[in-house]
Amino acid sequence: MDIGTGSGKMLEILFNEKNVYSAGTDTNKDMLKEAEEKLRNTSAKLHLIPAGEKLPFEKGSFDYVTVCSVLFHLKEKEIDHLLMGSLQVLKDAGRLIVLTPTGKGNMIKLSKNFFSLKNKSIFIWYRATKKRALIWSMNQYLKQFAANNKLKYKSQIVMHGFAQLEIISK
Repeated sequence: MDIGTGSGKMLEILFNEKNVYSAGTDTNKDMLKEAEEKLRNTSAKLHLIPAGEKLPFEKGSFDYVTVCSVLFHLKEKEIDHLLMGSLQVLKDAGRLIVLTPTGKGNMIKLSKNFFSLKNKSIFIWYRATKKRALIWSMNQYLKQFAANNKLKYKSQIVMHGFAQLEIISK
């Protein structure tokens, strides 16, 4: 399951590369319409869920829950609600995978490794998220959340320093 799936890019990648059943949730119906178009030939299921609502899945439904570039935009109470809901829908051996920009890295590396005329969105993503992302990555919120809830935590800097991959498991 992908929380904050937006235009469905993560689900598209999962289907094309792994051919797995997936579900995406978002609070924005316009983004889900875009995702619906992108994913019409896949098995992905999309769900519009108002902010703060409970996830509409049974306990232990998913092996993985992904959250990409979402948490650092939320308030603490919203983050905790989303994380606890994610843990409930995970299977016992499941993993919560969070990808968040670090707000670090330099424009030369960004341009060299990710920017092209076909992929301008990476530049926009970097500029739009830099400030909040830097605060989030220095805060280590997920590491503390995992410790407080007796969960396993791993972290790795990826994308040449532009993003942090954090994994929480039971």
